[in-house]
Amino acid sequence: MSQATIELCEKFLYTLEWLLAVTKRYTSQVHFGLVHINFSNPRLLGDTYGAQEATHKLDQILINLQAAFRKTDLVARDGVDFWVLVPFTPTDEILADKIREIIAIASQSSLEIVERDISIFSLPFCVPELNQDYTAAEFLAYLKKNHVRLASHKIVLPPVTS
Repeated sequence: MSQATIELCEKFLYTLEWLLAVTKRYTSQVHFGLVHINFSNPRLLGDTYGAQEATHKLDQILINLQAAFRKTDLVARDGVDFWVLVPFTPTDEILADKIREIIAIASQSSLEIVERDISIFSLPFCVPELNQDYTAAEFLAYLKKNHVRLASHKIVLPPVTS
């Protein structure tokens, strides 16, 4: 990953950790959306394009996602996982419009040879186990592991074969 990608990820995690702390104190007053995009098969990407080219293509998706969102929305990449933090999402419809943009970006990447899972989380949500003191990275890992149960919307883009 490039230095810029690492810095974006650090900024994203710092902001998410702050939001989690604020949400814990003021549960009903803080709302934000979190979107997870997972390019499911990194090995296939590496085998098809080579590691360096696959990394370059993933970095390009990060740049395209950043351009598609507001300055207040943060985008981070961790391997083949992309996270988008959208502070204050008053309705799922607004977030759904952004997801349409995400789908278009994910489909223009030439990485559509693998399945892409997109999970949308509207936070805060009432899940008792989330009252623990998670770091931002632990929280993201928890969401990724439990996305089927916790996501308010889930979209799967199947691989495109030629």
